[in-house]
Formats: sequence, structure tokens, C-alpha cells
Amino acid sequence: LEANKLDTKKSPLKRLLFLFLPFIFLFVYDILASLVSVVIERGLTLFSVSDKFLSSSASFMDASIAFVLSIICYIFYRTVFTKREPEVRISKPTGVIYAIILGFGAGGISSLWLNGVYILADYSPFLAKQVKGFDSLYSDMEKGPYIWLFLAIVVVGPIIEEILFRGIIFSSFENATRSSWFPVIITGVMFGIWHGSFIQGVYTAIFGMILAYFMKKCRSLVFVAFAHGINNLSGTLPPSLDTDFTNTLLNVTSYVCILPTLAILYHLHRKSKKITN
Repeated sequence: LEANKLDTKKSPLKRLLFLFLPFIFLFVYDILASLVSVVIERGLTLFSVSDKFLSSSASFMDASIAFVLSIICYIFYRTVFTKREPEVRISKPTGVIYAIILGFGAGGISSLWLNGVYILADYSPFLAKQVKGFDSLYSDMEKGPYIWLFLAIVVVGPIIEEILFRGIIFSSFENATRSSWFPVIITGVMFGIWHGSFIQGVYTAIFGMILAYFMKKCRSLVFVAFAHGINNLSGTLPPSLDTDFTNTLLNVTSYVCILPTLAILYHLHRKSKKITN
């Protein structure tokens, strides 16, 4: 209710600015990423870090860039946007449990999509081409020590993506419209498009909507970033754990968590509705 009161005070011009801010910021974000990359590369040159290290550890650069951008984007996020009260108050332990289930459950939904795509790829040249590109998507990042891959995909990557999408972009669309569903849907769609690949774009769009809805209810970037990291971890295991047994266990866990994921989202919806009424 308090958020709606704040929304009614915004002028049409401010709403328009917030509507276009996500697109402007994504453009600026790419420029910042390029600038940060150049600065890091020059800094490494000063410390006599070999080109061989950089070429064999692509994920090191990704993690480093994401770390710097996380700080910049978070400062911008907290400066521009007023902190909103959560629609549903949940304790930290409950939030962590919800995040784990949502992370695995979204992974189960992604697996269902991927399994369907791989089956249909035998009958569709378009999907066959997409599958080939998807399979080689992270081949460069997998080079080098696992620690950089872990930081890039499981830790720092989710943090910057959540600040960017569930922080800045989601908040922008919330300030641009009184609709409660538009920010959730459009943020998810943009998250999917941002990933580039058609195959990856579909399941990341669904995951983005789940995270946006979770953010809408709990107002915690920590919880949504943790859910994101859990989701990414299942596909980024250390070499010692990347076995058929572990992967099968994670797949089963992901499938089992699909229904609890839907139950959590429904529970948050019902609980916030009762509070509003």
C-alpha cells in the first residue's frame, strides 16, 4: 500500500524516464564493462601478468569485471531507488530455504526445456543449429583453474546480474507503472534476451520471472542472488564432483523441487494478498 502511495506521486515525465532507464542503463553497462576490462588488462600488464594467463583463464576476466561493476551498479541502485518494504516478511532462515528450493526448482524447469529441445533438434534444423551453439557456449570459460569459473558463474556473476536486473531494471519498471505484473514479466523477458542464445534465453526468461517475483515479495537482493547462485552451481561443479552420480543426484533434486517452487510462489502470492486485504 505504501509503495502505491509513492507511485501516485510520480509525474508522467518521471514515469517515462524510469520506463526508458533500463534500456539506457544496459547500453551504459556495456560501455562500462569495456572500460573496466581495459583498466584491468592494463593493471595486470603493470604487474607483469602474462598474456598466456589471460588467454587460458577467460573466467578470471569475467569475474573481475563483474566484481567492479557490482560495486558501481549497487551504488547507483541505492542512490536512485527508494528502498521498498517487503510485501511478505520472511525470516533469514526461511529466505535461504526458499532461495535453495527456487534455485533448484528453476533448474528442473530448465532441464525439462532442454530435454525437449534436444529431442526436437533431431527434427528441426533451426534447433539443431541452436543446440550446437549452446553446447559450445561456455567452452572458453571452462579453461583454466576452476576457482575463476566458480567465482564468475556461481558467486560474482549472479550478484551483478541480480543488482542489474532484479535491482535497477525491476525497480525502474516498478516506478514506471502501477501494474504489479508488468515489471515481473518484462524484467524476465529482458533477462532472457540479454543472454543471447535462443535456447538459453527461454529458460533464463522463466528463471528471471521467478526471481523478479521473489524480489517483489521479499525485497532482498541477497535472497535472489543466492537462489541464482544455487541454480548456476548445479551446472558448474568442480571437476572432482562432476561425476555421473552427482549430476544424476542434482537432476533428480531439481525435478523434485519444481512442485515446491510453484508452492512457494503461490504461498507468497496468497500471503501478500491477505496482508493487503
